[in-house]
Amino acid sequence: MRFGISVVAGLCLAGSAFAQDQGFGVFEGEVTEAAPSAEYPLTLEAGSIVTLSTDSIENFDTILTLIGPDGKPLAENDDREPGNLQSLIVHRVEMSGTYTVAVTGYGGGTGVFELTVQDGIETGLSDEAQVLASDIVTLDAGNTSLTRTVDLAAEDIFVATTFALTDTLDTTLTLTGPSGEILLQNDDRGDGSLNSQLVFQAEAAGRYTVEVGSYSGSDAGDLVLSLAIDPNAEVPFDFAGVEGEDLGEFSGNINDANPEQAYPVELEAGQTIYAVLDTVDGDLDPVVRLLDPDGHAVAVNDDRGDGSLNSALAHTATQAGTYTVNVERYRAATSSGGYSLILRLVDAETVSVLQALRDNIIRLSGEVLSYDTEDFRVFYTLEGRDASTEEYALSVGVTLQEVYDAQINRIGWAEPIRDDEGLFRAYISDAGGSMGVTYPVQIVFDNPNTLDKRENMAARTVFLVENDFRGLGKEAPVHALMRATATHEFNHVVQFGYDAEEALDWLYEATASWTETTTVGADQDATDYVSTDYEMPQICWTTAESGFDYAQWTLLQSIADQFGEGIVVEFWENTVDMDGFETMAVSLERAGTTLPDTIRRWRAQNFARDYQLAPLFDATVAVAHTMDAPGRYSAKGGLEETGANYILLDGMSGQYQVSLDGAEGLEVVLLGQAGDAVQVIPLGTSGAIDTTGFEQAALMVFNRTLPARPGQCSSTGYALDVSEGSGRMPAPAYSFSAAHFEVPGQ
Repeated sequence: MRFGISVVAGLCLAGSAFAQDQGFGVFEGEVTEAAPSAEYPLTLEAGSIVTLSTDSIENFDTILTLIGPDGKPLAENDDREPGNLQSLIVHRVEMSGTYTVAVTGYGGGTGVFELTVQDGIETGLSDEAQVLASDIVTLDAGNTSLTRTVDLAAEDIFVATTFALTDTLDTTLTLTGPSGEILLQNDDRGDGSLNSQLVFQAEAAGRYTVEVGSYSGSDAGDLVLSLAIDPNAEVPFDFAGVEGEDLGEFSGNINDANPEQAYPVELEAGQTIYAVLDTVDGDLDPVVRLLDPDGHAVAVNDDRGDGSLNSALAHTATQAGTYTVNVERYRAATSSGGYSLILRLVDAETVSVLQALRDNIIRLSGEVLSYDTEDFRVFYTLEGRDASTEEYALSVGVTLQEVYDAQINRIGWAEPIRDDEGLFRAYISDAGGSMGVTYPVQIVFDNPNTLDKRENMAARTVFLVENDFRGLGKEAPVHALMRATATHEFNHVVQFGYDAEEALDWLYEATASWTETTTVGADQDATDYVSTDYEMPQICWTTAESGFDYAQWTLLQSIADQFGEGIVVEFWENTVDMDGFETMAVSLERAGTTLPDTIRRWRAQNFARDYQLAPLFDATVAVAHTMDAPGRYSAKGGLEETGANYILLDGMSGQYQVSLDGAEGLEVVLLGQAGDAVQVIPLGTSGAIDTTGFEQAALMVFNRTLPARPGQCSSTGYALDVSEGSGRMPAPAYSFSAAHFEVPGQ
């Protein structure tokens, strides 16, 4: 991700890859060493909005520049979003005239691309839509929100969409009816962006009001506000409009002091309760859970599938008694805020209606095609942004069968939960900047395929695999990326068959990434992420910082190296009855070790780079400090629980005394490379070392303290003294192969 690149000087019109003044559309181009700037002249009218975007099947890293009629640059973009190397500009034209679109390569790079020039912004409207307005508006301290009115006829389908031109702007939309009542609200439209969208079908003619604001209420920036009537727009399900007998309407607040709220309700056998919850302020990510009279969960919903974080569930009681509706927050985060909860008795058919909405959470951009393999139903389309090919779809199916066999039959994972037709549902789709996504769509609580276990939160899922992997900055061939993604996402399907609410949520992505390395060989993608952890080893294991869970699959490999692949499966079997650190600690203690000792061993193994795939790692562990003579190193902070600092002893050959002064739980370990081995010598907080026999040596300061709970990490400082001395050095506790060792920091 690179932003703010200065405009390339000396643009060469003679090197343009385009014909003159071609208008709107999609055009092919190429940047070469001989023609480093591909340029496109474009006539634009004042007051119009133009969207410019690049796409490249070979992931060519483009820079897109819009130059005004006077030859001065007006806008430039390198990466349209984090992780996407393609470029995007949305611009409101202030003056009519001939503009120039220039495409260059980041860092002087070359490659082929497609340039899309579009009138207005892409809002997903059909060809029959009537655009009422499409304007750039500004939110600032003096205008934290603004309103627009529209006149709608009965049955009109109205679509309001925001497109933020300021990266940090998180927009909201509210639609108010002719009588002033709030009809619909939206924060995020569900496409991975912070933009908003409302789709509403008017029951009666009248003047309606659209209000655009920001999630915080104080964000500032520019956005495009599009208002349209589209007869082909799909009207979202009206969760608040489900009719029935009201049992009550409640409001409350979830925060650290009050992480959940319970609402008891009396039900007769055969009655169907409906609970719909909407947030009203804060950043609350709510979960609604229904407990039966025995205290067992019988229904739960996190995100109801309308692009919001709100929840809704329906359940038909099988016994009479006091049920409890629990309002909680998503357990993997510490969100908080106010909410509104409505409870109703409804028709039993509501259960099936809500389930159908969840099952169809992935919607393809064209005619839906499908075919069945032995265990999978693969859905795909040949049209729109989700388009793939028949050949690609067939290849996905073949790969899924292969990874099913590897994970279930070879490694020994439990069979996950199938749909009513006995299949797993896979989609080929544009993943919106990801390589794939898995959605739990039905909590079944007990996985029927594990006869010796009773799960408490097992879930059935649907998942998608990216259709073309464009714009992700990946160098591997599409087929290899598809295979890595297929096995990664199917492992999530497997995981949800054990537990959809594991408190050690690090385990989800780390296990799926590790599974790539054990199932698809050279096609794995997990080694691309290792550098995230290697470059910041002081960050605690289970950190909430993005990307570390993918990178730390090496911890699972380190454990599997000692105890075999089966122990990773055992961790997931533990999730059925356990949560958090206990999930792993119980199995490790049974194997004769502890969780802190296991993590210390992993941090030392990372230094040695003793992994079969280490030649593909683009990193060595980061060095916190280099000592070339006896002395003191003081770290004032930054070493988090389960993190490590590596202090390289450069050219220090001899006998020394090491002393560590710091918080309880800190310890120092000598790492010494000699020939084909890296020896690991724990010293506690002090000890004698002799480096004369090592070609390279380092001291690893390790924080063996576990956080209070996964992800709740804090840091500490320490002082490390190395002085000349003598004494008997402890024997190595273990050693690693130095076959792939590289001196850190060089």
